[in-house]
Amino acid sequence: MKIQDAKKAYSAQMNVLQSKRLTLTQMLKKEESGAGVFDRVELSRELSSVESQYTALQGIMEGITATESAIRDNEASRQQSEAMIEAAKDLGKILEVYRRIASGGTVPAEDEKKLMDYSHELYLAAKTAAMLARQNDEEYDSLWEDEEDPGEQKSPDEIAGETEVAVPSPEKAAAAAAAAPVETAD
Repeated sequence: MKIQDAKKAYSAQMNVLQSKRLTLTQMLKKEESGAGVFDRVELSRELSSVESQYTALQGIMEGITATESAIRDNEASRQQSEAMIEAAKDLGKILEVYRRIASGGTVPAEDEKKLMDYSHELYLAAKTAAMLARQNDEEYDSLWEDEEDPGEQKSPDEIAGETEVAVPSPEKAAAAAAAAPVETAD
């Protein structure tokens, strides 16, 4: 089950249990005031069962949320590190274009434009150095031709929400909690 689906299912089941708890609490108050027609002990047991089911589901929901947060944080860190790696590669290419121009070589116009867009001062310094070092007649290929368009990346929230998580259905978890022995103070 995907995390986003598990959260919806558990939230819906917890809402059902919350309304049951509210109803049972109201019935128990009526019984204590003497206006009810129900067995007080039976209501207390049922209320304890519902509360234990709710607590069990709440614990599972907290685990799902913690897992989702960890996945989201890891994905955000991975995307940030990839962006930093790409920025460092681009800076390396910019400096290589600067070196080629400064040594008097000929580089493609789009490479010169990227250097100029990055830093006009660095571009002018490279052109000035090229005029002084006119001994290099080497012609270079573009450094950016091998790049591929990575496409659209999913956000960390989307990745975390679509991650599969192994949790029982809310109904099974509630049933397991209900089957557990309930201690009463009677």
